[in-house]
Amino acid sequence: MATENPAPDDGPALDPFEAELVAYLDGELDPVAARKVELRLAKDPAARARAAELKKSYDLLDYLPRPEPSPTFTTRTLDKLPAVKAAPRPANATPNPAVSTSMPVALEPLTDEPRPPAPRAARPRLALWVGAAIAVAAFAAVGYFATAAARSALFPPEEEPKIEVEARVIENLPLYAVADDLAFVTALATPDLFGEDPAVAFDPGLKIPPGDTGDKPTGKQLETLTKAFRALPAARRDEIVKLDRDLHALDATVRVRLLRALEAYAVWLERLPDAERRGVLAAATPGLRLDTIGKVRDQQWMAALPPALRGKSELIQQWRDDEAHRRERTAFVLRHAEAFAANKAPWPFDTEAGRKEVIEFAKHTFKTDDPKKCRLSTEELAEYRRLHSTAERENTWAWYGLFVYQLSARHPYLPESDNTKLMLAEPNDLPESYARVFKKKDGTWRFKQSMIGKWPDFPLEVLKDVSFLKFLPPNPPFGPPPLGPARLSDFKPSVREFATKELFPKLSGEEKSSLQRLEGKWPDYPQRFVQYARQHDLSVPGVTLPGPPKKWDATYGTRQGTSPK
Repeated sequence: MATENPAPDDGPALDPFEAELVAYLDGELDPVAARKVELRLAKDPAARARAAELKKSYDLLDYLPRPEPSPTFTTRTLDKLPAVKAAPRPANATPNPAVSTSMPVALEPLTDEPRPPAPRAARPRLALWVGAAIAVAAFAAVGYFATAAARSALFPPEEEPKIEVEARVIENLPLYAVADDLAFVTALATPDLFGEDPAVAFDPGLKIPPGDTGDKPTGKQLETLTKAFRALPAARRDEIVKLDRDLHALDATVRVRLLRALEAYAVWLERLPDAERRGVLAAATPGLRLDTIGKVRDQQWMAALPPALRGKSELIQQWRDDEAHRRERTAFVLRHAEAFAANKAPWPFDTEAGRKEVIEFAKHTFKTDDPKKCRLSTEELAEYRRLHSTAERENTWAWYGLFVYQLSARHPYLPESDNTKLMLAEPNDLPESYARVFKKKDGTWRFKQSMIGKWPDFPLEVLKDVSFLKFLPPNPPFGPPPLGPARLSDFKPSVREFATKELFPKLSGEEKSSLQRLEGKWPDYPQRFVQYARQHDLSVPGVTLPGPPKKWDATYGTRQGTSPK
């Protein structure tokens, strides 16, 4: 009798470890089974990545907003695919050209053996010792490392210089060699670059035993790295030592995250084709290097899209905007996960006085209660009112604070004057010299009507039209008057007192001279005034968010410690 064939499975069998991992994260395993899972997590990078992803998803489900599905849903991870697809450099590739000693350099194998192929996918906690291309081979610097070796062969030194540094500097040299400074590494850890790489986003709250001891270089690897470090110019050695000290002066949690971001960057750099890799390393400054990195990653993201979608620029830009918004909110939740879980209000909403002060600031600077003068768009005003109402009712002040912080960056304010003639907000208030230029023959004006009645948006909108400004006379005293308060004496008493007692005592001589040179020029003078206040971590009364700007940035910044663009 013929037996019936079993029905095919609907999908692949569930990995038994996946079930154990879920139970471990839920706290349902007994101590023996939990220890078994922890040991595997300590040894298996892929398992650590999966654990981090699962825990991150669990933690955020209760706190992240629940948006409606959008077209970006299936493309959320495409920006990580190009690095996997990037072709490894051929074994006979020419070495990178010599670079300045102040620039980071990648490290290359000293042996003549062919380079093993790059790994297919990035793995969490993927130190440069993991992977055959880096763990087995010894390293020497590109460019001037090779030049130094040739020079040593022709003119061998009498004896090798003795340089004493921390052992960790040598151990981390493959990472430090491709970095500039702490600011550069911090930028790498932002969501726009490598902040959402699984290795960087790995959650230390999982309490997994450290598994890095086997990754450290030993024996000939360590000896080769030591020689490579000694071959560096003194200036570059000093920069690397300083980077190491700066990193180890940070809180351990922050330091680990930055080192993981640096690892992710180094692995990504290793996979790049020669031309793109040289382009990154040859950038003249850290800022230009970061720009280059961002452009290469954008190109990789675009290359990973289906060909039919690459020409739809508007749709792609919408995806980018949606993704940036998602990253921003995710990063915000991660930084305040404990406060969200405990339903605690972050600074400055943790006190009644702090809440009132911010609400009054928003009402004053955005003019939320005045339909004609309101500086927010219809959508922004609706969202502001929704978040404010929800915060009052449900104690969700974190989201309200984030939105107010973002609005203050989108709609910066400037110091006011008690003299209403200096607060120009209507076309008929414009000086005659401006009116002649900006008024058309039919009586209409050459600027956005939506700006009328709003200060300082209206005069700023007038000055935006640079094509017509060339018809105006030169600046005062021979030209038209400024369109707003442009001297300290023009500001309100509260701002004048702030300048005298708080700001001016902190300004350098050059900063004071710079302000004096801008007197009578609007908006140059008040903008520089506000800029200097921010640089010295001061809040201008009635102009900038109440409280230290750095504290606002640290609490609500879209990139940790930075203000939004």
